Amino acid sequence: MNIAFIIQDYNYHGGAQKTANLAEHLQSLGHSVDIVVIRCREGDAKSRPNHFLNILDLHASGLFASVFKLTKIFRNSRYDACISIGANSNLFAGLAKFLSRSSTPVIGSENFATSVLIGDYPKVFLRLSLPLFRFAYTKLNGLIFVSDKLRLEFLKKNSWHPSRCVRIYNPIRSPEKKPKENVKSKVSGVTFLGVGVLEPRKRFDLLLKSFSMIASPNDKLLIAGTGSLQYELESLSKELGIESQVNFLGFVDDIDSLMRNSDIFVLTSDSEAFGLVLVEGLAAGLQVVSTDSFSGPAEVLGDGRYGFLAEVNDVNSIASSMKAAIDSPISQKIIHEGASRFSIDSIVKKYLEFITIVIASDGNLDDSI
Repeated sequence: MNIAFIIQDYNYHGGAQKTANLAEHLQSLGHSVDIVVIRCREGDAKSRPNHFLNILDLHASGLFASVFKLTKIFRNSRYDACISIGANSNLFAGLAKFLSRSSTPVIGSENFATSVLIGDYPKVFLRLSLPLFRFAYTKLNGLIFVSDKLRLEFLKKNSWHPSRCVRIYNPIRSPEKKPKENVKSKVSGVTFLGVGVLEPRKRFDLLLKSFSMIASPNDKLLIAGTGSLQYELESLSKELGIESQVNFLGFVDDIDSLMRNSDIFVLTSDSEAFGLVLVEGLAAGLQVVSTDSFSGPAEVLGDGRYGFLAEVNDVNSIASSMKAAIDSPISQKIIHEGASRFSIDSIVKKYLEFITIVIASDGNLDDSI
């Protein structure tokens, strides 16, 4: 099967990692796979997942250039199916399919908890763009959601047929890691880890405050990621008196090694459609703490079976969950059970089953399969 993944930005974020993992595994099964990158901003190439390299860069910027370049690809398509990653990619792909009059099936995917199709946005340009999104989505032949909650929220706000809207979790490359030492037995201190872009939605300020409330003198906090809030967060760590225990690592491409040398992973986001880093934390055998944000963390952590859930925007709740991860850690057997649900083999099998069904069925999101 010839498959193209279409993604707006291909840098080291969850959507890009998920795309690379899927593409690599599909190729290993004998399928022909391309990743079509709509735009390539400065620095993106350096921060890309490096385990899949069959990439076509369009170097498009803006709506019109993106749609125009994708239209040319659809007109000369050799693909059996295209999968677009994220709302903007769905928009561009849907419009390009319409303009090219291509018969190639296009399956969209929703990877973000905030979307113009389900959100109530105060910004005028987002409200004005809603009809364009709705039109583009009518040209899609299927839609994949990364959580059940996200799927149900979309179906509440849009009259698509449920049979063409499926939930398939994001995969990890390998769910099996060497078991970790019990955090309660560590005499050298506990290493907490936070990973993500240093932007408001990720709420690293809450992570710093929570750490300052429960950390022992030998404990440390590693923060991997870059973003506009780095200076502000570094200043906050000084205000809290924990600057000697906090290490801002910047961009880290080897997250696996970082996790293997940590004990507790903490995610404090206000929203998280899936939370691939939570799965990576489970796969590395870490105790995992996350805010119970819309829409994925509770599903990833089995409503608290595989990790610790805290209230959103509640520093006391987060600190309490971090303390619980130290005092009452979840067994490695249970953690492995949680990680195994996201194995690349099972997830790719579900992708191929849905792609095959969509290829064999005429119709768009309004039609049943």
